[in-house]
Amino acid sequence: MIGDFIIMLLEGGKAFWLFVTTHMVTLMGFIIGLLVMGQLIRQRRQTSNIFAWFLLIILMPFIGVILYFLFGGTKSRTVLRNKQRVRKFTSELACKAHPDIAPDPDHPYEFATLEGNSFEFLPDAKTCFDALCREIENATESIHIMTYILGDDEAGRPVVDLLAKRAREGVEVKLLIDALGSLGRGGKFTDPIRKAGGRVARFMPVLPLQTRTSANLRNHRKVAIFDHKRCLTGGQNIDTRFMGPNPTPETFLDFSAVIEGPIVSQFNRHFVSDWCFATRDDVQEFHDELMYKPEPAGDNTMRLVPGGPDFERDTLWEQLIIYMQECQEEILIVTPYFLPDDVIFASLAVKAHRGKKITLIIPEHSNQKMVDRARYFFLRELHDDGVDIQFYQPGMVHAKLFIVDRKIAMIGSANMDRRSFFVNFEMGLFIKSPETIKQLQAWADALLPDCEPFHRSEKAKATAGRVFLEDIAHLMMPLL
Repeated sequence: MIGDFIIMLLEGGKAFWLFVTTHMVTLMGFIIGLLVMGQLIRQRRQTSNIFAWFLLIILMPFIGVILYFLFGGTKSRTVLRNKQRVRKFTSELACKAHPDIAPDPDHPYEFATLEGNSFEFLPDAKTCFDALCREIENATESIHIMTYILGDDEAGRPVVDLLAKRAREGVEVKLLIDALGSLGRGGKFTDPIRKAGGRVARFMPVLPLQTRTSANLRNHRKVAIFDHKRCLTGGQNIDTRFMGPNPTPETFLDFSAVIEGPIVSQFNRHFVSDWCFATRDDVQEFHDELMYKPEPAGDNTMRLVPGGPDFERDTLWEQLIIYMQECQEEILIVTPYFLPDDVIFASLAVKAHRGKKITLIIPEHSNQKMVDRARYFFLRELHDDGVDIQFYQPGMVHAKLFIVDRKIAMIGSANMDRRSFFVNFEMGLFIKSPETIKQLQAWADALLPDCEPFHRSEKAKATAGRVFLEDIAHLMMPLL
């Protein structure tokens, strides 16, 4: 009898504490959710971004809060202060190195237009891989590479081996990889470079506690700089999906370019800025490199516009908007992912309404299924507005190309989506040379025979089930 009573009390106590614990956890989740929502509002984000996070946190409080702290960051005051300190020093040196360019308070030096550059077009995966290996072999003083993805495959392994070989031969080697894009490649895989005397750094560790900021802020830039005067840049990562000695039908369609001339000084500066931020090296150690002015090597006029959370303004996005609004005849866009913000979406619609020729080339099936579903809201609207939307059929197009009136072109790392314009560290190289633009236009035109117009695609049909899934994806778009 007494034993049964004691058991009953113990069981009642367990139930009581289970009740208290459950409600305490619920209350804590609610309080943390409110704090996160308050932070979202204070950051003055776009309404759609706030709504998407609100919806996720309300439906899945604990998972939503964890995901927010991991991937919810956009502009970071800590990042801004650290990167601005580096940029201020590099800008001062740049003005000394280029006294012929007067600084403009509205357009900082890093956006200056520089003449006298060469442009070697690398139109496919093998050409790009061969050029990268060639430039690494031919470098005599330094090799500085930053990439979002470094693969442990027949593209990444030969590059790591080559970099280790050149480091042993006395060439200064620095490799900067993004910690998320190249997850697991910063240790044993790249040790040969370190053991040979080179250096490898990871940009922005994934866990936010390691950086006191968000794992959402990724370095998506791709550039390899050789002897401070030549560089290879574009949208291709060092991975067999993007480049390699033996491309397959599954290899992404993309291009890059080898550039030589004064514009490489700008690439140097941004590499130093990103490297010093990632490693905490003293930027003063790069004084001579930042002062170096490459000699003219061609007749291309270029302007490098970076974008990222270390800028108070969305610089790359602003520049694209300016060129869109100045369009007189036509706009060509090639992009793997198309999730525009409201301003770009409206700008394209207005230009189409006014009879301008707007051509959008995208893969019918990209490697991001949720992104594919979310884009159809925009595609149907733009198609109705008169935009010529072409679905590339053979495979994945990963190229990023923007041409206005065949007079200005942009290549680089940025996709036509919100992540590239408002979250990632990106680079856009604007080119104003007719022959180079003609080459880029011809590359894009060669895709058209393998494309299908949007209205002929089965996915263009707005069935009830398809639209419902697309609406869900569209709601989640600011989180993609």
